Amino acid sequence: MSKLLRADFSRLRKSKVFWFSLSAMVIYAFVLAGLLAYSGKISGAPVEYDRYFLSAYGMMGFVPIPGLIMAAFCSVFIGTDFSDGTIRNKLVVGHTRPNIYLSHFLVCTAAGILMLIAFWIPSLAVGLPLFGSFQHMGSIYLWFILDGFLMMASYAGILTLLSMLIQNKTTAAIVSLLLVIVSMFLVVYLLARIEEPEFVENYTLSVSGMINSETVPNPYYLTPGQRTITQFVLDLIPTGQSMQLSGMSAPHLWQMAVYSLGIVLVTNISGIFFFRKKDLK
Repeated sequence: MSKLLRADFSRLRKSKVFWFSLSAMVIYAFVLAGLLAYSGKISGAPVEYDRYFLSAYGMMGFVPIPGLIMAAFCSVFIGTDFSDGTIRNKLVVGHTRPNIYLSHFLVCTAAGILMLIAFWIPSLAVGLPLFGSFQHMGSIYLWFILDGFLMMASYAGILTLLSMLIQNKTTAAIVSLLLVIVSMFLVVYLLARIEEPEFVENYTLSVSGMINSETVPNPYYLTPGQRTITQFVLDLIPTGQSMQLSGMSAPHLWQMAVYSLGIVLVTNISGIFFFRKKDLK
């Protein structure tokens, strides 16, 4: 296993798609800093550095940037192993399929964490002078960082599963990107539903031309049971975690960490099971 990890990390250091992914996160950090500084100047409202720092997990709670980059990276990085015949060579020299699978997962997880760090380094250099220091220090930030790292591990678990079972890297990239995009729209919808107010104002126009208002129950307001299920889905899937963390609206930080570990466990067990049965052409 140690030899596999050394070989895969060595390939990671030379991987163009890896360095492109890191560069994308660095560019994202600089562009976002400029946009936030400009919007703050126009509106006159101060921009908190905390919000900028947590945008490493997604663009202001709307777009899961690291998930999209991870989808492209994992599919191409792992797919290259298939297209170059490297995986067959690893089997020939005596490496087991579970070890090959786990090595890819660990390397993808490490790459994902490095992507977050690639955002944070320039964000500290540029963001602190622009937006000031952290407003919310203490253990809460440790939870945000831990959840972010585990979120990337859960992304890696899901994307490694897809990439190890779909040999064609182009197909794997399309499926992985579509999965993240579809989950993004799902999360946007669920966040909108969970924020629906319990009561709304209903306006009617009388015969005399007077506008009357009446407070009525909101038909889109979730019941307690529906709210619990909706929040569970948001806390469970990595895209839901990404958008909640980046929007500073995550109510269940330690639960999200547990869910991420569960996804890592389930995806790796399932992936190893199916990869053992896979016919490597």
